[in-house]
Amino acid sequence: MFISIKTAKIVLVAGYVIGVIGLLFKQHEPVYFQLTWVFTLLTLVILLAFHKPFTVKFLVAILFVGIAGFTIEAIGTNTGLIFGEYSYGKSLGIKVFETPLAMIVNWMLTVYLAVMFVGKRVKPLWLFAILASLLMVGYDIILEPVAIRLDMWSWNQGVPPLQNYIGWFVVSLPLVAFLRQITNNTSNPLAGIILFLQIAFFSILNLLMVVGFM
Repeated sequence: MFISIKTAKIVLVAGYVIGVIGLLFKQHEPVYFQLTWVFTLLTLVILLAFHKPFTVKFLVAILFVGIAGFTIEAIGTNTGLIFGEYSYGKSLGIKVFETPLAMIVNWMLTVYLAVMFVGKRVKPLWLFAILASLLMVGYDIILEPVAIRLDMWSWNQGVPPLQNYIGWFVVSLPLVAFLRQITNNTSNPLAGIILFLQIAFFSILNLLMVVGFM
């Protein structure tokens, strides 16, 4: 292991705290927003380093989830048929088919966290898929206002339509079910804390926006 579990937790907590403070003080410098996808990539690398057992089968599966998510996003942003009409800003970096490559990382991270969190608590696959997909939708509800503020993406209507959340649920169902089948009898001591940090990070930013600090 290239990093200890204790060091990993310190790095992650410090990173999210610095992220909140940095975004608060650099909110008028959009170039700073691009660091969000860099830290998301670092988070994913650290997270997957602690997945046990780490097999080729798992690696192929998690990459498939990321590429599938990216493909769906590309179709969605170019047609408006899946999530509604939206477009990506500059904060998520390089784009292919008008879709940031960072979305591969985002889908890998969010689906993995949902699977590892719900999968340890619910056994029936059908119930697991529904609950994990609802967790994905809940995560997106918290993410949306911050993502718009940080120029990750924007909606033609100004706010996300109901179609977006329905789309998230429908798209998430097969992805979480697929990854659940691959990750049975696996573990990751960082999954819970990273899920908490992600939710806390976006919740705090939402609160700062509500009170007028962002």
